[in-house]
Amino acid sequence: MMPPLDLDNGPLQSLRPLQMERWLDACTANRQLTILVASCFCIVIGGLDLFLGNEVPISGLCLPFVVAVCWVASLQTAMVLSLFCAMAWIIDDTFFLHSTSPGVTLTEVWLTTVHACFFLAIVSVIWRLRCAYERERVFARIDSLTGLLNITAFNDTAEREAARCRRSGSPLTVAFIDCDNFKQVNDTLGHRTGDRLLKQIARTLCQSVREMDAVARLGGDEFALLLPNANRDQAEIVIKRVRARLSDAMSTENWPVTFSIGVAVYHNPDADADALLHGADQLMYDVKHNAKDGVAFQVS
Repeated sequence: MMPPLDLDNGPLQSLRPLQMERWLDACTANRQLTILVASCFCIVIGGLDLFLGNEVPISGLCLPFVVAVCWVASLQTAMVLSLFCAMAWIIDDTFFLHSTSPGVTLTEVWLTTVHACFFLAIVSVIWRLRCAYERERVFARIDSLTGLLNITAFNDTAEREAARCRRSGSPLTVAFIDCDNFKQVNDTLGHRTGDRLLKQIARTLCQSVREMDAVARLGGDEFALLLPNANRDQAEIVIKRVRARLSDAMSTENWPVTFSIGVAVYHNPDADADALLHGADQLMYDVKHNAKDGVAFQVS
């Protein structure tokens, strides 16, 4: 048996969440506070820059706060803050340092433009980095073939819903779905057809459940449903609809695939997602080892 991975040793340390990522997530979770604090610091820095004069230019210290706003807010908001910071230089030179030429000189306009371009270039880079970061985070939680939640995202959702259901005293239902004879499709019709079959199952499941429900592909030909606030009767209605539509979809394509489904209804759901799935998984295997193409319910 393979030993568990230790993320504290060797190169696997890079797989642990970075402190910077946790800090950025905290800023994003408190978006309005981050914008307010960053704007206040930029104003304070701009005021200090005017007070200290050209001898100690500190307007560049606004950059980390501009970056923070760019990360949590819209691109337009970050650009406005960048232009404000750039204007601090020309206001400083024109009104507080008594420049030799009256009014705003071409040199001051040029310097302000350079400073603005500097801030805007940084904002552009950070914005692209943010978009790439968010895209990667989404892809890390989505099954690339079907577009459903993957097992990591499903576990997170299940644990969150279990905690909410325990607080409210409402039931939580987990269904484990396994495709019967899927290997036969792969062997006789090819893997491309197998992939098309899995995509069709994903579409059918999404069209058959309620808006509040979660659908995931756990791997291979295994799928899971999470039905918050669903008791035995409500779960039976959803599962009956799921089975009927899956059967119609398979018949339309003449695919020899049926489905073994285990459904566990929890009135006091466990906090651990593995435990929630295990109950439905065992029921599914009971169906699969008997006659397949059936469903088994259990209320606990």
